[in-house]
Amino acid sequence: MDKTVQTKGGEFPRRGSAEYGFLFGDAEKQKKVLKRWKRLNKYFTIPLYKSGIFPLFGFGKIFLLLFTKGRKTGKTRVTPLEYRRKDGEVYVVAGRGGKAHWFNNLTANPDDMKVKIGFRKFPARYELIEDVATKNQFFTWYVTKFPRDAKFLFGWDSKNDNPEMVDFTNFSKLIKLIKIKKRSEV
Repeated sequence: MDKTVQTKGGEFPRRGSAEYGFLFGDAEKQKKVLKRWKRLNKYFTIPLYKSGIFPLFGFGKIFLLLFTKGRKTGKTRVTPLEYRRKDGEVYVVAGRGGKAHWFNNLTANPDDMKVKIGFRKFPARYELIEDVATKNQFFTWYVTKFPRDAKFLFGWDSKNDNPEMVDFTNFSKLIKLIKIKKRSEV
């Protein structure tokens, strides 16, 4: 059974989008894609971020590095994630929902969380946003503010989809939305 969200403009995530592949793609294909992403992150994204090259060219405004403690190994794990600032708050989406390893590591060891945004690294805390209405408001804001990213991630069509007409409820139930704060602010 297809679990995508039916809307006037279509369904979310739409077939062919990154989120659709992560949520509904066959297991072998997901494994291959994740392996490629891990390799890209290990040999490209993380070293360039840590060396200061990515933040220097503005990638620190899009990506953060999340440092967690592995729930099984206890080793430090580093994951680059897209983040967005909304009303001064930092938000991250776990597009694979509860299947994302970084999310499981975070929930298993919340006190070991650190974040690097740009050139600044700090101990952090997270708040899991579970209220579906709040998630829906976030996605309405996201598609309005970042339509190109929304097209890649879940198939948003800014020419034919109306943010005020779309109900993201089922999509919001599939993913995890996290608010990140400095540990001293919590």
